[in-house]
Amino acid sequence: MPGDGREPLVRKLYTSELDIAEEHLDAFVQWYAFRHAPDIYQIGFGVCTSYRSVAGDMAILDLYEIDSVDIFDTPRYRAIAPADPYFDAVLSHRTGKAHSVYSQVHVSPAPVDDRALLNADWLSVERFDHAADDDEPLLRYLAEGEAERILLAGAKRVRLARRTKAGPKHFSNRPRWMLMVEWAQPPAITDIGERLQARFGNQVTQRSFFRGYRLYPWADRPDLLPEAARPLRGR
Repeated sequence: MPGDGREPLVRKLYTSELDIAEEHLDAFVQWYAFRHAPDIYQIGFGVCTSYRSVAGDMAILDLYEIDSVDIFDTPRYRAIAPADPYFDAVLSHRTGKAHSVYSQVHVSPAPVDDRALLNADWLSVERFDHAADDDEPLLRYLAEGEAERILLAGAKRVRLARRTKAGPKHFSNRPRWMLMVEWAQPPAITDIGERLQARFGNQVTQRSFFRGYRLYPWADRPDLLPEAARPLRGR
């Protein structure tokens, strides 16, 4: 069954990460929301959402679900940047970047259909390499209690994903594994990576992490917060 840790889900995760200085952030947010996300959604990206870091490396993590890496080879995808007059100007302010494609090998709770899964205001990500020849212990670690522990702490979904080959012009220096957790509120626990390290010892290497919130404009501008959402102020 897809999502039980035995067979990869068909849909891939794609992350586009970047560092950008504070003075260029607002231009990025406006461009991403009103130009770039609509462009790539139209050509078949199932989920298009962006998160700003509150802890960890890289300032921004853009997260997508795609059916296949073949989308990067299509004329429609390759035409996006040349047709976007703001593309180069906005992204010229990047000071670091990484583009990674992942196959999902464990999802809790398991999906009930093939719809895109992501719908979370907060995201936590643990990246790492696993030096053992057999990856089965990673799957058992989640299936036998750790995924349930994270969900009981308030998480909406837990995903373990293995990095694969990205598109022809995409580069990633990220380690092989990503453990991603979706939250409706700021993550209630931040010890996921430490527990993973404690469980697998020196078999887990190259650890890094990201915790951040969905890039709504009012996250940094409380005066823009919708009246109906005022109780959420200060998350």
